[in-house]
Amino acid sequence: MKSRIAAACSGGSAPTLIAVTKTVKPPVALALAGHMGEPAQLGENRAEVLNQKRTAFESAGQAARWHFIGHIQRNKARRIIERSDVLHSIDSLRLAKTVARLTGELQRSVEVFVEVNLTGEAEKHGLAPEEVPPVLEELSGCEHLHVAGLMAMGPARGLRTVDEVFGDVAQLAAELESSTPDAFMDGRCLLSMGMSGDLEAAVRHGSSYVRIGSALFAGLSDGGQDLQPSSSQDPSR
Repeated sequence: MKSRIAAACSGGSAPTLIAVTKTVKPPVALALAGHMGEPAQLGENRAEVLNQKRTAFESAGQAARWHFIGHIQRNKARRIIERSDVLHSIDSLRLAKTVARLTGELQRSVEVFVEVNLTGEAEKHGLAPEEVPPVLEELSGCEHLHVAGLMAMGPARGLRTVDEVFGDVAQLAAELESSTPDAFMDGRCLLSMGMSGDLEAAVRHGSSYVRIGSALFAGLSDGGQDLQPSSSQDPSR
């Protein structure tokens, strides 16, 4: 997988690989993490499974940095914040206020991405460009939150092309970085975009993180209960 990412970079800076382990059980996630270096960057999209996986890693003494990449229900936000290092899906001002309050109560520092929806698909979560500034203001005003940048998904249907969407996200990030640099960690608006099917387009448009699941675990059955990633799933290949 790293070789595929490197090929997409054309000599430019490579994004960080987040291995999305939501479809596999803890033993396979642990085996994969052993190939990734420390800390492994791992993504989950459900609060209950995140807790299960993180507990398994802690019991095994395996370091990992946990990214929550799914939609955050406000009634589960506390549990998600307690077990996550990075949140990729702040998709409303109301959720931003909830996360700001809970990180203060928990005295827990987390990194966050603001999710935007530029695909034209109403069923997807995420903010329109004009909705982003007040959310950034809310998040950047909390001492326990560190705003990393924007998260986006590519289109599932043919309303817009992947390059159009990711290009517009990159342009929005550049505009926000120029107008409100103090809102972001180190003054940079990073990008979390790109999955197994569209990572090359994401890399072309400067993504800082790619979230890869199916390309790493193709061929595993039963959620990988008793399987180890083969050399074909080794992220270094």
